[in-house]
Amino acid sequence: MGQILAVTALNLRNVPNRLGSSMVVVIGITGVVTVLLSVLALANGFRHTIENTSNPSRAIVLSRGAESEAGSNISRAWVSLIGDAPGVARHDGSALVSAETLITAPIARKSDGLDAYVTLRGVGPSGLVMRPEIRLIAGRTFQPAVHELIVGKAAQSRFAGLEIGNRISLQGGEWTVVGVFESGHNAHESSLLADSETVVSAYRMQTFQSVTVKLESPQTFATFKDSITKNPTLDADVLRESEYVAKLSKPLHRMLNFIAYFIGGIMAVGALFGALNTMYSAVSSRSSEIATLRSMGFDRFAVIVSTLIEALLLCLIGAALGISIAFIFFNGHAVSTIGGMANGSQLIYELKITSSTIAIAVGVALALGFIGGIFPAVRAIRMPIPSALRET
Repeated sequence: MGQILAVTALNLRNVPNRLGSSMVVVIGITGVVTVLLSVLALANGFRHTIENTSNPSRAIVLSRGAESEAGSNISRAWVSLIGDAPGVARHDGSALVSAETLITAPIARKSDGLDAYVTLRGVGPSGLVMRPEIRLIAGRTFQPAVHELIVGKAAQSRFAGLEIGNRISLQGGEWTVVGVFESGHNAHESSLLADSETVVSAYRMQTFQSVTVKLESPQTFATFKDSITKNPTLDADVLRESEYVAKLSKPLHRMLNFIAYFIGGIMAVGALFGALNTMYSAVSSRSSEIATLRSMGFDRFAVIVSTLIEALLLCLIGAALGISIAFIFFNGHAVSTIGGMANGSQLIYELKITSSTIAIAVGVALALGFIGGIFPAVRAIRMPIPSALRET
């Protein structure tokens, strides 16, 4: 241990003399960590937004065989039967069921004025009651049988013409924005909400697309599902809201994770070769120094460990710089993506850097430092002492 500390101290004192090669390692690791954290924050922010959208006490009913709300049809007669099923929670004597429909509405982006598609969700009278996470922060809620809607805070920040009092040209005429809501940074915050009966009438639809149900408790899901799926008058499927949301978001989530690790992997390989080259050069230039230490009786293991410690410390400095840059420029930054909920609309969410993503980035940096330092160190101690002493 004494030898390791002595050789390590000597190496670190000589770092200023090798500032250029040391900076190559630090900058390379900084780039890897910054890029890796940015793309992991993209995937992590998307996952966090999707997970916040569901509630274990809610279920969604679709027509049998439908993969999503877009391909589902629910008649008014079915809505009444669903509300009478066992396990459904009640509020003021009424079943907490919301017959809903989903439309994509063209709204201009603030950034460039081009149209983007935003989700317009029609909800029933109980739609907001069963979603306590949706909270009005300005204005009032929409009224039934009137072309009124409320907008999510995230949608309002990204798209034009969504201020209270503004009119939006949609099917059936102009719709007035009467309120703004937030919902804990989940997917609803990227959408517009209106009365489902009004939406169905304006878009001349004959049926709803889904029914969202508030259950008495998560444990009553099986009872509710059996009553719906075994009812011969209902040709419907039942999913927990969490299952439905996870199924819709799975393709995009998988793609974001692939991009994160693919790009991060490419950057890591590049940094690894840079670190190997730099450490080989640094150790080679110090071959006579290492040979002198060995001739003085310093153990080979002490030389290897001290070289590794130097490499790992340089990588930790690079990781710290990369984490700082990622936090400043990426954490909390809002981005939007298409098709986050499989309906071709924009989903707005914040990049999220967490302790787990930081741990991954630091682990990658240390792994690169270990690989980049171990091979040059082994090469140095294998070199015959006379040959090393003759090198300049």
